[in-house]
Amino acid sequence: MLRDDFAVLRQSDTELDLEERAVLEVVFASPRTVPRVEAALRAALPDAVFSVSTAFEGAQDRFHFVAFPEIAARGQESQLFAFARSLRPEVEAVEAHPVLPDALYGAAAIGAVDSESFISLCETDRRDDLPFGWVHQVIKTPGAWTQTRGAGSTVAVIDTGHSTHRELQGAIRAAGQRNFVEGGTDASDRFVGGWLKHPGHGTLVCSVVASRGGVTATWGTSSPGAVTGSAPEATLLPIRAIKSVINFSQTTIPAAIAHAVSQGADVITMAMGGASRVAATERALRDAVSAGLVVTCAAGNCWPWVVFPAAYAADGLCTAVAALTSDLTPWPKSGRGAAVTIAAPGENVWGAAKNKTTDLDTGVRPAQGTTLATSLTAGVAALWVARHGGRASLKARADAAGTTVQAMFVHCLTHGVTKPAVWNGARDLGAGVVDAERTLTTPLPAAATGHEAVADGRLPLQGVNSTLNVLAGVLADHDPAAAAELGPDYADYAAEILWLAQRNAARVRAVSTGRQEAAMVARPDEKSADLQSALVTAPALARVVGP
Repeated sequence: MLRDDFAVLRQSDTELDLEERAVLEVVFASPRTVPRVEAALRAALPDAVFSVSTAFEGAQDRFHFVAFPEIAARGQESQLFAFARSLRPEVEAVEAHPVLPDALYGAAAIGAVDSESFISLCETDRRDDLPFGWVHQVIKTPGAWTQTRGAGSTVAVIDTGHSTHRELQGAIRAAGQRNFVEGGTDASDRFVGGWLKHPGHGTLVCSVVASRGGVTATWGTSSPGAVTGSAPEATLLPIRAIKSVINFSQTTIPAAIAHAVSQGADVITMAMGGASRVAATERALRDAVSAGLVVTCAAGNCWPWVVFPAAYAADGLCTAVAALTSDLTPWPKSGRGAAVTIAAPGENVWGAAKNKTTDLDTGVRPAQGTTLATSLTAGVAALWVARHGGRASLKARADAAGTTVQAMFVHCLTHGVTKPAVWNGARDLGAGVVDAERTLTTPLPAAATGHEAVADGRLPLQGVNSTLNVLAGVLADHDPAAAAELGPDYADYAAEILWLAQRNAARVRAVSTGRQEAAMVARPDEKSADLQSALVTAPALARVVGP
């Protein structure tokens, strides 16, 4: 069975790029060495070409990535899910599933084939008449800046890297950078261009978090540049983990998170995500939260549901941020759901613009997306950490109170916040709008808040939730009838169901805009044959994964 499932996978004539090759995440109940995993794979697939690496770069791990450099991930996803299911028992793993190419933008994920269709599905009208610092009036940073401007806090930006742009001058920390794409300790963006590439994204994020300067009485900005970040004296630690937020693999993310923790970051921000649940990323977030960090993640663009890793906010592992317009109405393209913690401006927010090496180091433009909302919130987190004496001080207070620094931050971020009337009662955009001043003046909780992550001792042996439980939580939010049909028999299908359901929801959303490409929307994702058989008696689950 396993060799038959492997034999149907399409082989490439050349070695594929990281984000295009087939990769499986294989999860074990106890740590395994790479040679042990390789031996098990070789016994099961003697003729296969593959490489094995631990998710956290150690000699042994519970989480391993198995890459097949000559097998393409795209176009045969259903076969990869079937192959992973066949492989799991052969190597005595708890779980095995593909790590498929991801995109923060749902339109790219479901098949937008050119920039025109991508823009029509994933962007709203741009305007450049708003003052450079208008967002600071909304999120009330000037009041927070009377207490601190973020000096002493370090924000790790896990993204495409940084650049020489003027808006980043004085903010970038050289020591401790890491490049998980090309290798080495230089996290500079390499500006790899082309369709489904989005170089410069890390530069944008960095500018919105910590570009130096201030604001004027009319919500303009003061020198040195045109943009002022929400934490204009915080330090940035860039970590280059991806080439693009439109087309990337999550295989580098767990180690990038671990690196940020080891380098003393106070805050991690990740304005990226997609439909794929990677167990090692959950583990990395658990370790970061246990170490006393605050994590902010983007809810997603053109995805109707919250993407991963932001979806882990429901488990107390990060802060999920949705996007709003300048008048505080929901940004129409924002990911939404019960997992969202808070919302912030994400349309026409000014940031650094450098998307190729020849672009000027002075360019700025109004940008949009949950990237902006998340970056602003990361800056507020940096202010909050600085206000309370840093990560170590907060960790000691959290330990004494029986909580986590992440849970304390969520408490202060959401305490007393109300939803704007223009939300019309919406309950899927978080507690309300980010208010930096309120966040810094809210007293730290003296006891558990209800936002805490489950203790490791209550987790399965692999140290993370099962994918079946993750799926159950997502479906309980968006389709309770489908969630009710889940049972233990679906454990091996959970990763495929989750991936299909997210993408089907994005496709339905594209149809609802009225501007979709008919050809794109007419191409539902193929389901594996054994999943189709398993769904015969589960009509609600069959509906949620699509035709």
